[in-house]
Amino acid sequence: MSAIRDDLAKAIKTKNLVEIYAKGTNEQFSVGYVLQQDEKFVLVEAINVDGELDGLVVFRKASLAKVVATSDYLKSITTIVSLAQQRGYYDIWNTERLVTKFLKKEAEHKHSLLKTMLKLAFKKDQVIQLSGRIKKHGDTYTGFIHSEHKKYLEFNYVDTFDLAKRPQIAVRYAEIDEASFHSFETFNITAVIESYMPGDFH
Repeated sequence: MSAIRDDLAKAIKTKNLVEIYAKGTNEQFSVGYVLQQDEKFVLVEAINVDGELDGLVVFRKASLAKVVATSDYLKSITTIVSLAQQRGYYDIWNTERLVTKFLKKEAEHKHSLLKTMLKLAFKKDQVIQLSGRIKKHGDTYTGFIHSEHKKYLEFNYVDTFDLAKRPQIAVRYAEIDEASFHSFETFNITAVIESYMPGDFH
């Protein structure tokens, strides 16, 4: 864990893109800029394969296998990011503005990075994606936080294969290894909710 913490601290300082690998996923990884870390979590500005800002992600550090700072893939993505910036599609969701708000909230309230993200999503009524050891290991759910409690939250998620369903699950904070919002995925699900179930989630 200390090696990962040191690698994350270096990434924060250099402001360079890194690859972030979760445990048990040797080939799959996330790419992004590491913004901040606390004792248990790290905040990352995600970058997708097209070089676009793709939301904010909080990872539980205990769920991470390694952080890679140098690779040919990162060189390639850095070039693709430059193209996206030149062509004006790097930050179509105004994520940079959200980062400023997020870091201000985190500094004001001193919650963990995870709790700060969850509270911000709840207050702003934003769709959020949660992953981890929820129900079954590795499950991912995208939807709205219905209510917050001391050790868990009630979460209304969307099943895009069955829009008549209104599923709700209790998610313990300790089960969440990854949370993200303000991404292409969460904005896509927001559009679905607003079209087919606006009365259920707001």
